[in-house]
Amino acid sequence: MREKILTNVEKTFVNKCISQKLRIDGRRMNDFRKIKLSFGSEWGSAHVALGETRVLVQVSCVVTQPKSVRPQEGLLSIAVEIGSMAAAHFEGGRSSDEAIQINRILERAFKDSRCVDLESLCLVAEEKVWSVRVDVNVLNHDGNIIDCASVGVLAALLHFRRPDVTWTGTEFTIHTSAEKDPIPLVLHHFPVCVSYVIFQDGSVACADPTDLEERVAQANMVFGLNSYQELCGLHLGGVTLLSAGFVIDLASRGVKHAKNHIEMVKRCIEEDTRARQGGARVSFVKCLDEGGIKSSFEERIPIKIPSREPRERRKPKETVNDSTEGVKMEEESFEIHRVNSESATLMEVDNFGLGGPNKWIPDDNNASTDESDEEEEKKPQVKVKRDSGSEEEDTVMV
Repeated sequence: MREKILTNVEKTFVNKCISQKLRIDGRRMNDFRKIKLSFGSEWGSAHVALGETRVLVQVSCVVTQPKSVRPQEGLLSIAVEIGSMAAAHFEGGRSSDEAIQINRILERAFKDSRCVDLESLCLVAEEKVWSVRVDVNVLNHDGNIIDCASVGVLAALLHFRRPDVTWTGTEFTIHTSAEKDPIPLVLHHFPVCVSYVIFQDGSVACADPTDLEERVAQANMVFGLNSYQELCGLHLGGVTLLSAGFVIDLASRGVKHAKNHIEMVKRCIEEDTRARQGGARVSFVKCLDEGGIKSSFEERIPIKIPSREPRERRKPKETVNDSTEGVKMEEESFEIHRVNSESATLMEVDNFGLGGPNKWIPDDNNASTDESDEEEEKKPQVKVKRDSGSEEEDTVMV
């Protein structure tokens, strides 16, 4: 299915709002939508909601052989899937251009920046290592999937626990969580992505864009940043040119948002750890009860549009006049009258409280009989006397 066509009216409306420093959802130019993070019952399962954008991330691991160029390091891979559940123009089981682009940006931010300590995933050099796979499933697409997915990947990697392994020299044993406590992954730093869209030939930037703003914007810029103010990745796409000072200004703004997201992830990890240690049951069921997984749960921020006339001067409309007949429409009341023990009928109540037939649905038979009666009344009548001498008169219709 093709993507919904973007009309010129929508483009003009969004550009007009941006020129007046306004956004269609009521936010300021540098404001982010509210972000929510929750964890499932399995290790490494995270659900992230950024406004109405929903992403589900799951981390898993298997034992495999290492690469020949790096025999003492484990493997890390990220797979992004955007199906028809996220938006109607995406196809399930088929990678789109947008999914491939998001996958490359996330790999550049997490894999190429050496976020995960891959040497800690080695079991036996040149023989056995852990291969960690991160699956990102987009549940609902309302813009800025990259930021939402990056927070989910970071939270899932911090939340994940791999099984403990015992090596005896000839064979190794993978222990279950009941036998030995699972081991968390080692992360050197915590990167997240911060996205902006560019308007007005590179002079205005909006943080955390929606789907409509992404389609109208001239360009988009994605920063991969960590809490140490280090640049882990950079992506620029579009048709506009940007100055070096403008890019540095956006990066300095993005650092603040990145720190807030990382602190939120750490806080949620600590709360989840305390809940699991206390014996509480942690799953997505609680989020479903609270409405956190619903795609349209996020309430829109209304924009107040000033009216031309004050409210006190406005006169309520008393009656509605029909322009064709000039007859005032009056309210009619109806009552339900019981016919028998199993049925009832709707009767109209006039000003005198008497019921009558329903006037809203005319009866074809009654209409035809009324017309025939009127025609008979219009015809002339002639009285004819009989020849038998009787005083009786016959009336004949001519």
